Formats: sequence, structure tokens, C-alpha cells
Amino acid sequence: MKVLAGQEVLPRMSAGQFLDRFAGLELELLAGRDGLDREIASPRIQKPGLALAGDPEYIHPDRIQILGATEINYLSRHGGEAQRKALEAVLCKGVCLFLITKGLSPTAELLQVADATRTPLIRSPKTSSFVINVITDTLLDVMAPRITVHGSFLDVFGVGLLLVGESSVGKSESALDLVVRGHRLVSDDLVEIRRRGDGLVGRAPEMLQYHMELRGVGIVNINDLFGVVATQLQKEVDLVVELELWREGRSYDRLGVEEQQISILGAHRPYLVLPVAPARNITILLEVAVRNLLLKREGVHSARAFAERHQGRLARRDDEP
Repeated sequence: MKVLAGQEVLPRMSAGQFLDRFAGLELELLAGRDGLDREIASPRIQKPGLALAGDPEYIHPDRIQILGATEINYLSRHGGEAQRKALEAVLCKGVCLFLITKGLSPTAELLQVADATRTPLIRSPKTSSFVINVITDTLLDVMAPRITVHGSFLDVFGVGLLLVGESSVGKSESALDLVVRGHRLVSDDLVEIRRRGDGLVGRAPEMLQYHMELRGVGIVNINDLFGVVATQLQKEVDLVVELELWREGRSYDRLGVEEQQISILGAHRPYLVLPVAPARNITILLEVAVRNLLLKREGVHSARAFAERHQGRLARRDDEP
């Protein structure tokens, strides 16, 4: 299976960046200032109740550890040397940060061990459920695996169409023609694709939003030229079409019975190779490809139906005396 080429990034966030990013949670740094460079590498949240009780085996250091009323009350009831040892067993694993909710007060042992192990200890007056929902939703977007690819991305009949191919093959010109025909541009030249679950969401880098580069014309603003109905900020990637200059002697798919797939960040999407040659109306072919995909989603597969009908006729001929 073909894999979409591009610059792949696995974003991370430091504890210091976390403080700045989630200022709306009214965060307060209580201890562990020397560890603000520690990285959060997972958008998932963990409540370390079992670890604090003396079983740190299943602690995930790359996740934010939430200390709510249950955890703080437990630590308050089990102070002294036993608590210190339990905390050291957890915090020595290099936990990215601990976050106390509901404005609760940490124990003296927690403050001391956090400073000693350079573990950021942060507090918010918000409830645990609210904090977890806000952090998880934001981190799922910010830390989603992503790839930046060269191409043009549009919303065509409600389908996210990604055009890729070699430079100067006509991606931007085809995209412009689709916009003129009433479809919507998401991004041109560079497309950022993020994976959330099985979803692939494409958008334009902030500097390139609404803009398109046309050789011989220059950089144009599609929003200014055609209005807000001609652009869209983001869209799910549904179909990838590679534009390729027609190569003499190369065999191109003429039936479409077997569906090709392309892998993007491990997720699979329908994939077509569309040869570009004089007298071929690429824009109309792209619209037909999108319409054909919509038909397949409804259970109508024209190529397979044709092949089955053809096989049926051949079978009847063989049965004739």
C-alpha cells in the first residue's frame, strides 16, 4: 500500500507551555519549578490513586497526573515517612506534572518531594471533571499526530479531496478551476493533516489560509476574489488523487474494479492516480471521481456491476449449445 509522503510530526508540550496554554484554568505553580521543561507526550489523563497507595508500577510518566479530593484526602490521612516513600517511588519515575484540583492544599511531604525530584506541582481551583474535560479535549487536538504534505485540499460536493503530485503538474490550477465551479478551497501548496482516532482533518497553515499561488499571476486571496463561500477552514480527508503527467507505456487503471488505498498517519483512504495530458479536462474528471465515491458509499459500484454483468453474459454463452 502506498504511504503519503510528507513531514511527519509527533507534537509534545512542556510543563511550562502547559501553564501558558491553560491559563483559563487559573493554574498556580506550587513546587517543582526546575522541572518545567518536562514534556507531556500523551493527551490522556491519569489519576494515580493506586500508585500513591504503594503500587507505582502502572504509573504513566508522560501523562498529566490529577490529584483530586480522593487523592489529597488519602495523603492527608497517611502522612509521615510512609507517605514520603510512596511519593518518592512515584515521582522518581519522571512524571511530567501533577495537577491538584478544587484548590485543595497539598501535604508538606508532597511539596518537599516535588521540589526534590523536580516534578512540577500545579493547582487549579476548578473541579476535577471540568479540568479533565478541558485538558483532554485541547491536548487531543494540539498533540494529535500530524503530517504536512505538498498539495491542494478542497471540499468538493461535501467530500474532502486532497490533490497531490509533482511540482508544476497542475494541482493549484485544478484547485482554482474547482473553486470557480462552486467548490471550496481549504488549503493550497501546503496541507496540515492531523489524525484524531480514525479521522484525518486537513487544514491550511495559518500564514497560507485562503491564499493560492498561481504561476504567472502570483499569490491571490480566494476569500477576497470569490467571497467566504469559496473557502473553508478545515475538512475531513476522504479521497486522495495523485495528478501525474501522462507516461507513455504506463498502464493506468481503466476499469476501477479494485479500489486502491493510501496510508496517511496509519489511516487508510481511497486513492486514485489521474494522468494529466492535453485535451483531458482534469476538473470534470475530479468531480466525477468524487461523485463516484459518493455512489460507492451508497452501495452503488458501477465498475463491479459492469464486470458482474459481463461475466454473466460470458457464462450464458458458455451454456449455449
